[in-house]
Amino acid sequence: MQVAKIIDSYDYGAVDYEQIMLRYWHIDRQPLIDSLQLQPGQTVLDAAVGTGLNLPSYPKGVSVVGVDLSEKMMDEARKKHISADITFKVADLLNLDFPDNTFDAAASGFTLCVVADPVRALSEILRVTKHGAYIAIIDYSKSQDPEVQKWQELIFDAALELGFPTGKIKWNALMDYDKLIYNSQLPIEVLQDERIESQNPFLCGCQLLLRNSKG
Repeated sequence: MQVAKIIDSYDYGAVDYEQIMLRYWHIDRQPLIDSLQLQPGQTVLDAAVGTGLNLPSYPKGVSVVGVDLSEKMMDEARKKHISADITFKVADLLNLDFPDNTFDAAASGFTLCVVADPVRALSEILRVTKHGAYIAIIDYSKSQDPEVQKWQELIFDAALELGFPTGKIKWNALMDYDKLIYNSQLPIEVLQDERIESQNPFLCGCQLLLRNSKG
């Protein structure tokens, strides 16, 4: 997916994004953020912060840097009342403008299924987080059921090019987390891998907790 197309889609859908997510892909974000076991004084990367669905779950005393390609999505996030300290920055997950080992932890919500190169994006998240950092991910993913996969193959082109709803949210309907997590040879330890299976090909997902195990 071209970066310009991603920005256009999410700028266009920014005002409606949260209602769409609440209707079709509503998942409580508090357990995701709690799994990071954040302590006061720590700094966490919210990778593709979007409209800030993760933000209310961060505890007081933590510094959050929310990055996204879409300024209009972050404009919606700025409206939220949150306890943590928050900084917003326009940034591309494939080329993060942060030094190595900047962050104590990272969170990613419905993000890696959108980027053109999820291996590169996760590699960048690992680069800018410290050794031993927790990385919490919740995302759409390819089903482990071959019959559901057939439907995901059918919706792949439309989901990626047209989006659902049309023009507002575009994603990879065949996002392969088995390949990304277990076969990419990235320096990670998998602490939790919970799959969300459904006969509805739009509703398959995963919740992961990783530990950065780079040298």
